[in-house]
Amino acid sequence: MRRRFFWSMVVVSVTTLAIGGLAAAVLIHRSVDSSIRTEFHRQAAATARIIQTGFFPETDSPAQRGADDRPSDAAPGRTFEGVGDVLALVSAVGGHDYVEAAFLNPRGEIVVLGEAERALLPLVPDDIDLSHPYSFDADVGGETVAAIAQPFRLERGTLIVLIGTNLELIPWAEVVARFAWAIGLGILLAAVIAAGLARRLSRRVEPLQEASRDIAAGDFEARVEVVGSDEITEVARAFNDMAGQLEAARTREREFLVSVSHDLRTPLTTIAGYAEAMQEGRVDPSDLDRVAWVLGTEAGRLRRLVEDLMLLSRIEAREFSLRPESVDLAAHLKGVLEGFRERADAAKVVLDEDIRSVGGVEIDPDRIAQVVGNLLENALRYTPEAGQVTLSLSQTEHGIRLTVADTGPGIDAADLPHIFERLYVTARYRPVRPEGSGLGLSIVRELVQAMGCVTSVDSAPGRGTSISVLLPGSADVTSSWDDGRREGHQI
Repeated sequence: MRRRFFWSMVVVSVTTLAIGGLAAAVLIHRSVDSSIRTEFHRQAAATARIIQTGFFPETDSPAQRGADDRPSDAAPGRTFEGVGDVLALVSAVGGHDYVEAAFLNPRGEIVVLGEAERALLPLVPDDIDLSHPYSFDADVGGETVAAIAQPFRLERGTLIVLIGTNLELIPWAEVVARFAWAIGLGILLAAVIAAGLARRLSRRVEPLQEASRDIAAGDFEARVEVVGSDEITEVARAFNDMAGQLEAARTREREFLVSVSHDLRTPLTTIAGYAEAMQEGRVDPSDLDRVAWVLGTEAGRLRRLVEDLMLLSRIEAREFSLRPESVDLAAHLKGVLEGFRERADAAKVVLDEDIRSVGGVEIDPDRIAQVVGNLLENALRYTPEAGQVTLSLSQTEHGIRLTVADTGPGIDAADLPHIFERLYVTARYRPVRPEGSGLGLSIVRELVQAMGCVTSVDSAPGRGTSISVLLPGSADVTSSWDDGRREGHQI
């Protein structure tokens, strides 16, 4: 990891330097080019004014020229011997390779001023606009020349001054060499900084790696020290939270397996004992009915436990879908309640109802029957003889509420947050009622959450327990089912 981080830092630094350097070179080149051409314009304009003042005075009149002189638009009659000296002086002072001048009369004739060789003048494009300065690049003797054509309007025509230089505006060889030195220095600095950062990051991350390997090996007590306030610190906190949750999950899983093993072992021991006694002939024929009843009861406990385990596993694995439909919930729950009459009579518990009509509700009838059935079974299991279990259904301002209340021993306040955990109630209150899988309330919680409902518990030692399920109003329930079907949600 340290090596990858080191080279990543170096690559990022070099890339940044290269891109920044290229961008800077382009911008500097444009700036220098613009500045030089602006200076060329200024010098060309000054040269044109000098020539105009010395050789094209605006006060030039026939009296001053003499009777035989011709106007300046007839250039052959004029002498411009001093123009060459002016151009040579401008070239020397300005450091230009080419300084030329020409006069364009109203008839379009061009008269070259000065004795210098014409190098730029023939290369001036024919279609340029002489109302403003014109910049162009010319090829003179195989060299690229940056040139400026500066027009200067006179009374009798246009004076044109051309300045050009074949000097490289930016010495790219020196720039590239210095840029290479800058990149080399940047690489060195980046390497030093990256090495330090990589070493520091590695020291911070190595404990996380080691703790991760420990957890992968099964040591769920592994934790990392939380130091600082940067992103690595946040990762360390998140890691410790994850490790704590994994440890708690592993503890619950271990306790669950122990409890399930106990619940499986008890009926299996009973069945194996009676089977061995019958095989050895130690069961009196008059006791066969009682033995058959015991065997059937224990086999039923095993069946319910296995069915609950399979159902809970399917719910948590999201392997079956909800199938909502419009249901007369009151009539449906009355039918569910009647299925528990015989069991309530056998336990000598009064099974009562307070079911009011709430109209049609869009809900999965099988799942809501499972929820109510598990709540009734749990209530009957913990309600003593002559006690009472009541199923109620009513419409409230917050939705539809169904409640299963019993007159059992109640639940301690410290246990209320845990009653929907697997086997918690069975393990905690086994002396009251030893039978049952202990998974009924866990199944209730999973189904209720999947249906978008809310559960609440009201209980206290000595005054029974009341577990309620709040279903949203029928319209909201219908909408939630539709959303679930559109998105393909499964539980």
